[in-house]
Amino acid sequence: MSRLNLAGLSAVLLLTAAGVAEAKQWKYAGLHPRTGQPADGLCHIEMTHVHTASPLHADVLYRTRDNVYVFIGDPTPFGYEGPRHAYYGHHPVVINVIIHVDADEDDVEYCYQDGPHYHAYEPPPRHEFVEKEDVSYYAGEYPEEYKLASPKLLRVNAVYRPWSAPRPVVRVAPPPEYHGPIIQVGLNLPVPSIEVRVGTPPPPPPPPPEREVVIIREERVVHEHHHDDHCGHDDYRKHKKHKKHKGRH
Repeated sequence: MSRLNLAGLSAVLLLTAAGVAEAKQWKYAGLHPRTGQPADGLCHIEMTHVHTASPLHADVLYRTRDNVYVFIGDPTPFGYEGPRHAYYGHHPVVINVIIHVDADEDDVEYCYQDGPHYHAYEPPPRHEFVEKEDVSYYAGEYPEEYKLASPKLLRVNAVYRPWSAPRPVVRVAPPPEYHGPIIQVGLNLPVPSIEVRVGTPPPPPPPPPEREVVIIREERVVHEHHHDDHCGHDDYRKHKKHKKHKGRH
């Protein structure tokens, strides 16, 4: 190879190395999707680390602290095979608990996934949850911050929909302590016919309407009747007398 070609190759290698060194790096902490595509799997590094792949759907699947991305979503579509904890509806997520950082005060965010779903983390301590048939329901009140962020963060449900992730099987209605939205996902949950709003108890049922009660007393009367063919059989007929009483039933 000529001296000129060697010089050109060296220049290309130097430019390539410089480009790699200047590539954008993204900080992550804890379990997270490698690229955001389900087929690419998960990164399991717990401590803060960097990748050159940007977080996909970062605005709804992650929460950031000091430019560090923390994944708070359901890892099931990405092939997660570790311990799973079943939840129903919207609930608080404590960032310092997810990334195993001791803190005097909880750093609270909210998961806006509708209906039954999984997380790799347990319900956080110091927060009210009720368990029913191995599914956790948030039993506390939703703060104003949760309500203000809802229009934007509810988009997480549109992100998960095409992935067809397996969900916990829920065949019973949520417990009364749960005040979040009741959403039917698939055919698992029987949805009540009343409307339930976040933070508002369900309306009382209407009083039963006044109905007419009909009491039927049956008497049996025997009439002897001879057919023209003289078969000699008795014809039995039943006569019913009705009495009507007004009242509530």
